Amino acid sequence: MQIFATFEYSNFVEIAITELEQKGITAIYAVPLDLRKKEPRLLDSIHRADGMSFIDKGMILAFMLGTIGASKGFVWRGGPIIWGIVGSLVGFLIGSAISWLIYLLKRDKNQRQLKKGKVSEVVLIVTCEADQTSVVEDILWDHKALGLAITN
Repeated sequence: MQIFATFEYSNFVEIAITELEQKGITAIYAVPLDLRKKEPRLLDSIHRADGMSFIDKGMILAFMLGTIGASKGFVWRGGPIIWGIVGSLVGFLIGSAISWLIYLLKRDKNQRQLKKGKVSEVVLIVTCEADQTSVVEDILWDHKALGLAITN
């Protein structure tokens, strides 16, 4: 049986490995994962999307200010069509600027966390007999495993 577990890199991983070796399990393989070195791409493609959008707030504010501009345009000089378009453009620019500022603030926060020394994760692969599975599982959970999977 193989047991896969993920840990944050800490002393708990080393303690878990030592405890497994004391129980007679020697087929242990630990792989540390590297942290991301480059910034993720800013714009999404059709095949890859990260769920972050720069135009969602812009579209909402374009609708709102376009509606207000069109209704006020009946009173103002220029008419409702011109003021509706102006309101939409201004709303879109304001909303996009807000999204951009939020992105910049989050990016700076993430960079500060990386500089503080954010730890990477470790994948631990343990090969054992079927009767040892529950012991290995208990040891890994007791030493703060983030996730665990058992395969045959």
